[in-house]
Amino acid sequence: MKSRTVLSFVALMMCITVAVEQSYADDDYDVEEAYEVYNVVLPHEESYGFSKGTLVIQQETVKKPEASGPCFTDEARDKFMDALSDLDGLTSKAWLLQRKFQIAKPYQLVSSDTIRLSLNKEGWDGFHIRYPNSGGYLVMSPIGFNKDKTRAIVYTGSSCGLLCGGWGFHLLEKSHGKWKEVPGITCRSAS
Repeated sequence: MKSRTVLSFVALMMCITVAVEQSYADDDYDVEEAYEVYNVVLPHEESYGFSKGTLVIQQETVKKPEASGPCFTDEARDKFMDALSDLDGLTSKAWLLQRKFQIAKPYQLVSSDTIRLSLNKEGWDGFHIRYPNSGGYLVMSPIGFNKDKTRAIVYTGSSCGLLCGGWGFHLLEKSHGKWKEVPGITCRSAS
């Protein structure tokens, strides 16, 4: 009888864990060009550099990144107006990132609920126990593109501890078939 009770409890906990890890994002994010942009930006993120193991990426994109207006030079705002408008429309909901990153480090897509649960239980110590050598976790917006998909903007964030992280926008242009980050950002948050 005891083994049935224990087995039932374990099964219940597994169901709860699966339910907690279920994402509430609306749709899969399957834009091929977006993953090309992510592949350029990710290696420059703080958590990427701190990761000595598997990189943790929040599966849901972030909604409504902060401060799009004052974070760009006037020239960049004019040049990337279409991409900014596209980003604004896309960030009205969360999207589910897919396993389409082509980066040098191994990575794991983790739901925001699972990340939050890890941090709420035991703080960053609990997170690092669950994701050892991860360097923290990364969040990203969907990619805003201009009509020709030659300009892109993305918001990224990296959290790696209580006073460890950085958040901001990245502007990119495609030239000769390759994405390259370009200047025009006037602010970036860090702790």
